[in-house]
Amino acid sequence: MAGTPITADELEPVVADALGVRRWVDGMLADAPYDGVDALVEHARELATPLTEAELDEALAQHPRIGEQGDRMSEAEQAAPDADDAELALRIAEGNREYEAKFGRVFLIRAAGRTRAEILIELRRRLALDPETELATAIEQARQIMELRLRTFFNAVALPEGPARSQITTHVLDTARGRPAPRVPVRLDAFSEGQWHELGRGTTDDSGRIDQLGPAEVPAGRYRVVFDTAAYFATQDAVSFFPEIVVDFEVWSVDEHFHIPLLLSPFGYSTYRGS
Repeated sequence: MAGTPITADELEPVVADALGVRRWVDGMLADAPYDGVDALVEHARELATPLTEAELDEALAQHPRIGEQGDRMSEAEQAAPDADDAELALRIAEGNREYEAKFGRVFLIRAAGRTRAEILIELRRRLALDPETELATAIEQARQIMELRLRTFFNAVALPEGPARSQITTHVLDTARGRPAPRVPVRLDAFSEGQWHELGRGTTDDSGRIDQLGPAEVPAGRYRVVFDTAAYFATQDAVSFFPEIVVDFEVWSVDEHFHIPLLLSPFGYSTYRGS
């Protein structure tokens, strides 16, 4: 709808659902019409910069906690391929309580396009922030949600779907057989606050690959990929000296893809940074 004027009458039924701040809503309606969606979103961000802490609390009144039932827009934004993972849901609920106890407000994140595992690692990261930094982070998340909702309301963009490929992937080759290793259970963990947290898991396909092992984006830090080699060799009716292989590594760039191949045999293995 870019370039097509957006009037106050068109904006009024939806604007408060984008950002429930009375000052901002009144300003958006008073300054209409807008010359298309891009102009609308640009002005919306200008009016929402800055937002006060009180205005953030006002906006949060309409947002459900991550993992809890809300309106149809919130539910669509929180849709994810791992949304039914009971263990992830429990850990996010625990993180929500810890966050509210520390910062005194509901944890807010642009959930659209993020898996539950990705949301969990971001929740754990933000729990370690100081109150001033976290306030600025939450306010920026409110602006991002507002922009996405305005574009969605006026059909300029669809809600993002789940990631096609995670930032960290793996590929297992059975060197003893000279072919890919299918059906290898694999887990991805992140290290934060002195302990490991599960980010995702999967099983290698017929080509020995897992392209959706975890979040589409991860922050810099320490990670590990855990291969259940005992389960794999049991399917081959073979024994293995290594029932489990753990590859511990560092992610130093959020803009790069990290591929962790495993060259596997019953009595040895090797790995390297792939692409």
